[in-house]
Amino acid sequence: MDDDDCKSITTINNSSTRYTPTLPSELILFMFRFLAAAHDLRSAILVCKLWCSCGMDLLWSKPAFLTIPVAERMAQTLSLPSTIFPYANYIRRLNLSFIAPDVTDSILIQFAPCVRLERLLLAGGNKTTMVGLQHVLSGCPGLYSLDLSDIPAVTDALIEYVAEKCPRLHTLYIGSCSSLTDDSIVKLATSCPQLKRIKLSQCSLLTDRAVLALTEHCPHLIEIDLTNCSLMTDTAIHSIFESLPQIRDINMTLLSHLTNAAFSSISPKTHRFEQLRVLNLTSCANITDETLLKIIPAAPRLRSLALTKCDKITDAGASAIKTLGKHLHYLHLGHCAKITDRLIVGLSQVCTRIRYLDLACCTKITDTSIFALAQLPKLRRIGLVKCSNITDYGIYAMLVSQILPQTLERVHLSYCVNLSDTAIASLVTQCRKLTHLSLTGVPAFTWPRYQMFCRAPPPEFTAHQREVFCVFSGKGVRDLRKYMHENVTIAAAPANLANIRASYRMMSSAVSSMLAESEGVEGPEPAVSLPPFPEGSALWAQMGAAVEVAPSEPAMVMDIVTPLLTDEQEGVEEGGPTPLALQGFQELDNMSQSSQDDMEGVVMSEQDPLPGPATTILVVQSSSSSESSGLLVFRSGGGQSSVFRDGVIPPDDDNGFPSLQHPSHNHHCLQGHRELELGGRSSLMELDDPGQETIGDDCLRVSSPGTLARSLNREGEGSGAGSTSPAEEEEEEDGDDDDDDDF
Repeated sequence: MDDDDCKSITTINNSSTRYTPTLPSELILFMFRFLAAAHDLRSAILVCKLWCSCGMDLLWSKPAFLTIPVAERMAQTLSLPSTIFPYANYIRRLNLSFIAPDVTDSILIQFAPCVRLERLLLAGGNKTTMVGLQHVLSGCPGLYSLDLSDIPAVTDALIEYVAEKCPRLHTLYIGSCSSLTDDSIVKLATSCPQLKRIKLSQCSLLTDRAVLALTEHCPHLIEIDLTNCSLMTDTAIHSIFESLPQIRDINMTLLSHLTNAAFSSISPKTHRFEQLRVLNLTSCANITDETLLKIIPAAPRLRSLALTKCDKITDAGASAIKTLGKHLHYLHLGHCAKITDRLIVGLSQVCTRIRYLDLACCTKITDTSIFALAQLPKLRRIGLVKCSNITDYGIYAMLVSQILPQTLERVHLSYCVNLSDTAIASLVTQCRKLTHLSLTGVPAFTWPRYQMFCRAPPPEFTAHQREVFCVFSGKGVRDLRKYMHENVTIAAAPANLANIRASYRMMSSAVSSMLAESEGVEGPEPAVSLPPFPEGSALWAQMGAAVEVAPSEPAMVMDIVTPLLTDEQEGVEEGGPTPLALQGFQELDNMSQSSQDDMEGVVMSEQDPLPGPATTILVVQSSSSSESSGLLVFRSGGGQSSVFRDGVIPPDDDNGFPSLQHPSHNHHCLQGHRELELGGRSSLMELDDPGQETIGDDCLRVSSPGTLARSLNREGEGSGAGSTSPAEEEEEEDGDDDDDDDF
């Protein structure tokens, strides 16, 4: 710093000019909104008076009440006769839902000075009476969101009081208020024409009259919940679809009297529900294919569809779901016993953004469906409870895809009695994001060595239910994974990789045939002569257990079963499978935009075997270089096998396994090469991080979930799995949706 600079600073310091902040309060308030933590905002308001006046409103606008003592202290502050700041005027949102069961009238009445209250959440406040509620609501003309669900004190008189005092109300949740009748809802509808959302679940005394009043006087309704309003008939539902074309969320769970007549007037040519996102028909047992063929084409952007226990639905009607394409995220088909593999295969090809799928008790579902679902890049949760035809081969096919293991978080496999602990070990090891796994009633997991990691059964369970209960979640899943790393599972029968290979090829052939038939063309000829695809899974059951692993060789633990490649004859001896030329290699860590035609060739040759049983070593070698770029080891003697994490999915030819990919990412499997080296005998199950790139002194290149997501995003027609944050993804996909969320 030179002398001139020092003189300038001295002049400024000695100047009598006073500098005042010039930032407008609106800008300061905007910046304060980026302070997520309350203690940071508290520190900011201590800086100066201007910051204090700007930040105090924001700090008090929505206070948090996690305990009753905190609420009592807040209430006492509000009741003080004189305070520095008008705290009561700052409060806009009053969320008492966490402490609602303990909130009494004495506490609630002290919040009556909050005259600028906009939202009040008090669901479950069973100690609150009408007196306390009226005190709070009497001075809140600006209240527009109110949750009084499951409060016994909510009666017709209180709802009529709300209708009178809160004319601007547009969200009202009063579920499980069983004493309400049509009269109060009619008064509410006429007094609050701006109503947009209403939940009337479990209000068993309400009839069609209440819904007819709402559809007539509240033209802006976008959400209505009629769960278990058992007196509702087709007339009420018909009025909703006739009067509310902007409806976005409708829940009709347990409307036992509902029939196809409720939807009879709907036609895609005359009705268009572009905003409808959530349709719940759970336990509407009289609904048939006729309804689906009407409502689904008229609501082309459905995101969540629940058809659980609609047991009259078949593939013919449910095939309409395919028209939803990428818009469908959540699908519930539990207890739809007539659903078959043909529907699931078709859905997996077009509804590529499914995140949650429930197929519980769909007894006709087999491993073929799992093979097809394994290609869904965003699937996080899958329910297969009591799908007894699912076997180990379905689990292996799920893992070979290298897509599903990157996203799967919750898997429900209870009462899938044909699963072995060997297959589940592969599932737990490969799916690093797995946080919940249910295996209740699976014989292989009744042993104490697994039971010690599962959750305690609910106390209301019977003795038998407690005996078979087996659910792993959170830490239990992590502990189970660690245990399976350290304690190798021994299958009940010798390994038969030829059977795994055969099952994989047959599943692929069946899927291809189903897709071809759905397009009205003849299916492709199978690569080799195969028997007809069986109905059910009798063939799989005859194949026996999957893989036997020697406990003395931890390096041979099977991370994932990649089918063994043999020549066209199925009966090749186990001791020495014939190596064949491969035309592609799957590496998902460093993908390029080149096409399949640019892939470097890969050859496979026999090398000196490793010590131990008969071994075939597959050397992945670039056609432009003599250096080996990878070493794949298959042990086929003595029923032992070992494969590496990234596996291979060879192309469709007479010698390889067919791989089925979605059109949105049908190039990514065979693009780009990076070196894959598997040396030594260390177990691949020692990998704790799917993105980890080294194991000791050896290097194993592993595709991280983020890398996989980015690659799918480049190749897909929209956002890929995990390519954006959840918030960005929802914003991208629902840019034109109503985002006025109240709670």
